[in-house]
Amino acid sequence: MAGEKVISGNLRFTVDGKTFYHSTSCSLSLTRELKERATKDTTGTERAKGVKSWSMTADGLAVYNGDGTTALDMFGLFDAYNDDTDTNIDVEFVQDESDATYKLVGEGIIDSLDGTFANEEDGTASISIQGSGSLTKVTL
Repeated sequence: MAGEKVISGNLRFTVDGKTFYHSTSCSLSLTRELKERATKDTTGTERAKGVKSWSMTADGLAVYNGDGTTALDMFGLFDAYNDDTDTNIDVEFVQDESDATYKLVGEGIIDSLDGTFANEEDGTASISIQGSGSLTKVTL
């Protein structure tokens, strides 16, 4: 592993240029449909590449009274979820490390926003975004 670096747990995503405030974890899922082909002239089933899709999820503390300029608190996430316009949200999946060389950018739709508020525990929020269009690798 000469020169390679492992992406740390500091990976996070931003929604419309604002970070998910006090995020504790996030994930990215990339999938591709496969086309199956079987004809009288093939031996077995052949596969070809199909449509790609992606989604992102994140978990964090459900905080409130954030300033809303650089980070989204629980109510900022709710506002983004509750927006019924045809405009998708911009998302970035980026490392916090200072020597990061790439980030992934795209547009998506918030399909799930969950809050858990247990007695005597910190409230948590979870968000899920389904990609709309391609996810692109951008050089920093």
